[in-house]
Amino acid sequence: PLDGVVPVILSSALDSVHGPWDAAEWCRRVCDRHGTQRVKFSHRRSDLPQGQVQHVEAPLQMFLSEVVSGTHEANSLYMGEHLLEPDEQKDVLQRLPGILQEDLFRESFPPELSVPALCFIVGGPGSRSTLLSTSNDRLFAARRVPQWGLDVHPLGLAANWSSDADLFFHCEGEPRLGSSHAFRPRHASAHVGGGAGVALPRPDFEVVQRAGEMIVFPGDWWHQTYHYTASVAVCAQYCNRRNLPRVLGHILDWCGTSVDVSSDFLKSSSSLEPAAQVRQALEVAMKYRFQRAAVLDDQHRRHVKSAATAEARPKSMG
Repeated sequence: PLDGVVPVILSSALDSVHGPWDAAEWCRRVCDRHGTQRVKFSHRRSDLPQGQVQHVEAPLQMFLSEVVSGTHEANSLYMGEHLLEPDEQKDVLQRLPGILQEDLFRESFPPELSVPALCFIVGGPGSRSTLLSTSNDRLFAARRVPQWGLDVHPLGLAANWSSDADLFFHCEGEPRLGSSHAFRPRHASAHVGGGAGVALPRPDFEVVQRAGEMIVFPGDWWHQTYHYTASVAVCAQYCNRRNLPRVLGHILDWCGTSVDVSSDFLKSSSSLEPAAQVRQALEVAMKYRFQRAAVLDDQHRRHVKSAATAEARPKSMG
């Protein structure tokens, strides 16, 4: 069941009363329509520093002609949240299973905090996404980064948890379906949450997604995808009445709200309509966000002052 607890694979997920889903025709229309549009994509090479990719801008049609030549060591990936026009999005969204039709991101969140309806993805052989835990929302997206031993949120009310670990870093054998091969991960670097060298656990769920299949999984699960072949996909983040508490809990946590305050709020507001829950949660989150920002600003000033004082001290050479 789509209970938000375990991943679910839906076959022929976009076949509906509108008829069978012709993915190839839809992809052709999108690529023809946007072929001359310049897009920014990431190019991954084994010689780049850990967690870094090269960002390249080129017309979509040029990217599409080159992406097919990717390898495990050098590959390209495009993820565009703002490429698809409303009619192209509607072609997909109107075919979603009924339980996924409710979209509280659009219905109950302020327009200023809109979450893109669909992300258009094109990956070449060997390409892979960043290791992420999405928590179902990307409000004013901002990476959570460590600074002076504290978690600092430079912008926004929430974002993805991300890691520069790579579950598919090294491949023993040829990375091809049907061939014998095994992936070995690269652990997170020292500056990411202190996780350097920590053994990564075996995945709870591993699957090869085939054409026409949809995978629905809990938003707080860490996940990473690998493209065996050049492929096109769309992904989306959804929020309905069932997972709204998880989304709001993530926002509250991101903004520094204490566990007790978050828990009490989610319990006391559960009987309210979604729009009211969202409004009140954002009020609480912003209160704590601003309080935390003031503390961090003060710490930053102290850090700068301390560094300046140390720099001004006379130095002696032995």
